[in-house]
Amino acid sequence: MKGGVGKTTLSVNIGYALASEHTKQVLLVDCDPQFNASTYLMTERDYLAHIQNRKKRSILDIFMPRRAGDVSTVSGLSKPAKTGSLTLESCLTHVFHDGGRLDLIPSTLELMEVEMSRRGTENRLQNFLVDTTGGYDYVLIDCPPTISIFTLAAVLASQKYVVPLKPDPLSTIGLPLLERWLQDFTESAGKRVHSVGIVFCMVRSPLPNQMKEVMHDLRKNRGNEVFKNHLTQSTKIAESVEAHKPIYAHDPKSKWAGEVLLITEEFLERAEGEQRCLRPKTIAHT
Repeated sequence: MKGGVGKTTLSVNIGYALASEHTKQVLLVDCDPQFNASTYLMTERDYLAHIQNRKKRSILDIFMPRRAGDVSTVSGLSKPAKTGSLTLESCLTHVFHDGGRLDLIPSTLELMEVEMSRRGTENRLQNFLVDTTGGYDYVLIDCPPTISIFTLAAVLASQKYVVPLKPDPLSTIGLPLLERWLQDFTESAGKRVHSVGIVFCMVRSPLPNQMKEVMHDLRKNRGNEVFKNHLTQSTKIAESVEAHKPIYAHDPKSKWAGEVLLITEEFLERAEGEQRCLRPKTIAHT
């Protein structure tokens, strides 16, 4: 319900830590038209090469088949339709493969076109992931900061969700609104999506009194819903974005890399607390 609270940072870094430290097979789906997760993990050259490659696909192709003469918001020019069938491999860029695996389905600014598409489009992501992602332990979906068709699609495709939260009054206002919307939407859709928990992100150090009060009140009122570990705000994370590497790969000995590892361990405990299901666990980072 609010931008700039650490959704992409958490999605990217948990995904990488699951793959690199816990040898999990992880798919990260960038479901945001601002494509921040894509540019976090891909250099500009690699991103453009993927988007402009006629044999490669993106999240856009899952939601809406490419038509001849589409206008590219990357190049500003019309381009022919992409050829070939839509497969998982055609959508992927491989981020990390060494025991564990982290793959990414990138997004694009053209995803905004989907908002005008016909009813039922929100089901396509779920259908695609159910059909193609049996080889993964986790599918993480990075969501946009507003309720949109992409948020609907992510929730429909997911079994659980995580709420990254900046501990300030403006961010916490959105929490009950998000939860009420989730309850109403999932009930109407005949679906149950469970909370993994609330993760405090962008926590300043030293901790200001206002942030301390917000964190204390939420822990008091929400109990075990709130992760014990949090992610501190730092320019190191911004540097890792510029380097197109998760913080643990960019600076593995840093305090923030350690925080990511602790959050990931707690994430695993919470996400795997229930009996393991046959399909991969799909988590929306709302």
